[in-house]
Amino acid sequence: MVKKTWWIAILLVITLLFLSVSSVFAATSTTGFKIWPAITTTDVNKVWTISFNAPLLSTSVSSDTVYVTDSKQTKVATTIKLSPDGLSVTVTPSKAYSGGDYNLYITEGVMSEVSGQLSETIIVPFSVIVPSAFTSSVNLVVTVTYDVKPSVTPDLAGKLSLQGPSGDRIGPFSSDLLTGKYTFIIYADGDYSLNLFSVDNGVMNTRSIKIPTIKVPAIKIPTTGTTATPTVTVKTVSLVIPSKAGVDGGKSGSIGGSTNRASLTEETWGIPVKVSNTTTTWTTTTDINGEFKVYLPTGSYTLLVDGNGPQYKKHSYKLTVTAGQMATPLETINLEDPINKLGLLLDESKSVKDDGSGGLNGIDATTKEIDGSVNSDAIVYIYDTVPATPFLLTTSKPDKNGKFVAKLPSALIGKKLQIKVIDSAENVYSLDMESAI
Repeated sequence: MVKKTWWIAILLVITLLFLSVSSVFAATSTTGFKIWPAITTTDVNKVWTISFNAPLLSTSVSSDTVYVTDSKQTKVATTIKLSPDGLSVTVTPSKAYSGGDYNLYITEGVMSEVSGQLSETIIVPFSVIVPSAFTSSVNLVVTVTYDVKPSVTPDLAGKLSLQGPSGDRIGPFSSDLLTGKYTFIIYADGDYSLNLFSVDNGVMNTRSIKIPTIKVPAIKIPTTGTTATPTVTVKTVSLVIPSKAGVDGGKSGSIGGSTNRASLTEETWGIPVKVSNTTTTWTTTTDINGEFKVYLPTGSYTLLVDGNGPQYKKHSYKLTVTAGQMATPLETINLEDPINKLGLLLDESKSVKDDGSGGLNGIDATTKEIDGSVNSDAIVYIYDTVPATPFLLTTSKPDKNGKFVAKLPSALIGKKLQIKVIDSAENVYSLDMESAI
């Protein structure tokens, strides 16, 4: 029997209502089969329409002559349908494709009514990329009120910002001074903080509020050809701004204090001051007189005042703010109070020694523990500093007398130990081994 040449086409067509179809053109070859250019699709319900230039013999069109295989050459369940005029065949998957590589086969078993069988098998490689979900956005609406309503409501658009996980700051998308509402649009998951900048008592102040973790809703791209309509997710935050007028009117309180700036050899100002509770942090600095003041809602807070350089102690205080009053430390804060090792004194009877210049000596592979004493509000951390990121080996809290015992792991060979002492005011003192064990 003489094989006559005839052609097929797989035409790329988009059916807007339901499905999408694809196509390519092939010419006759003498190799017995032809691999056509690979195609990539995101349609998991991909339907192939194969067009021919002559009517097909209906008995030659079946899942044995036209079929799809996966990457393991296993047949994929499909429905094969010949058009009424016999000029096209559709290949519809019985269920949605998974992501991966496939091959569409049109074999030599396909025959036309007048021209005989195909002269070669056609293979069309295609890849399916399963559509992932896309994210919409979250509208964060911040409602700003004041402890005492000002005569003119200020526009905070340039002072109010949202800081995201990457550190980038976002300004409000819109604002309404009549209602005090500022709207931010968030496109990424993460932990955000709301920051308000202001100038009080001649220094810059920042108020930072932790926002509950934002989860931007994911909307799955439908596989049925329908269109996804995302709903707008709205989160709300209330921000009450305390003020001097609010303190005077018994609505809010304040935390303030003074330092020994005037007695320092080199007078300084602008020392960082931080006031915080579980949700909010206020930051400011000392003014030219070495004093500071922060207006606050009533409640319990931690006050942290830096020293005049890293060699000096930070000072920490627990204070309670009541309406109409200023809470303050009972003492003038010493900005040049030496850290003094945070009370770290090693028990040298265990052979572990502080060399007096930040070095840690006397540790070898047989060392079982490090004993000593520290200030009662300090915690002792033992690290291995060989890794690029130091690895925490153990932690020890002192007893009521300041004594601590830090048990070490049995395998110390190859480790380089560091003792780090941190107190409640975040002061740090450390000793380091010169080389690994």
